Amino acid sequence: MYYGTLADPKGDSDILQEIYYAKDAGFDFLEISAEGPKFPTSKLLSRVSDIKKARDETGIFFTCHTPWGWNVGNPYKPIRDATVNEVIDVIGFAEEIEARLVTVHMHTRFGLYPKDEMIRYMAEGLGALCDRAEKSGMTVTVENVDQSVEDFKKLFGLEPRAKFHLDVGHANISCKGGANIADFIETFKDRLYHVHVHDNKGGHGVDGDLHLALGMGNIDWHRVVNALKAAKYNRTVTFEVFSKNRQYLEMSLDVFKSLAGGWAPTDD
Repeated sequence: MYYGTLADPKGDSDILQEIYYAKDAGFDFLEISAEGPKFPTSKLLSRVSDIKKARDETGIFFTCHTPWGWNVGNPYKPIRDATVNEVIDVIGFAEEIEARLVTVHMHTRFGLYPKDEMIRYMAEGLGALCDRAEKSGMTVTVENVDQSVEDFKKLFGLEPRAKFHLDVGHANISCKGGANIADFIETFKDRLYHVHVHDNKGGHGVDGDLHLALGMGNIDWHRVVNALKAAKYNRTVTFEVFSKNRQYLEMSLDVFKSLAGGWAPTDD
């Protein structure tokens, strides 16, 4: 597996500092989230030459992430189309820096609209993104937020070109014993293309999406890593540990690598 960290859109460092930090901390890649006001797509595009130079100097590679609030399945078509166009701009940036994938989030709750209808809108937006991504061999992945395995089966039935992005922390919310996590991995092992890891205590509210260091919540990381290995998962894993003290991030990398043992990466 390849291990990466998220370029912190809330911190004080510049995108180039994030690249060099990722290298120095022992990560294989940097996930760049096109989030404003610090890292909007326009600013990232203006730094492409510098980003590519830093990439060549460090030897790391990139993945790209779009903001959580961007809903490419918005039920209002003008807003859906505008959001899709924003993601297409991110795909253009990803092409420039030779990133391996672009992630969007699945949203299935929106006022009075039923879930199945929201999934259809999501598939429509994804279709346009996959059309654009295919022109350069880019991969579009869909990250789970609060959906079930069945929800994703419906989505991929409508748009089979999209890949699955498992956010382990999100899958743990309102989930007892990690069964939801293992079910996602087993069901989509042939479509699983990217993974986010971070810990939480399950549930919503104050015990919701905490993005803690591994071991600080109730996720059974032995079970998670074993499930990934059983599925022969050998792609990218991003550590989304949100703490000003990056020792927690680096500790999480050490914990995960120790559990994964000698699981060797591939050139995929």
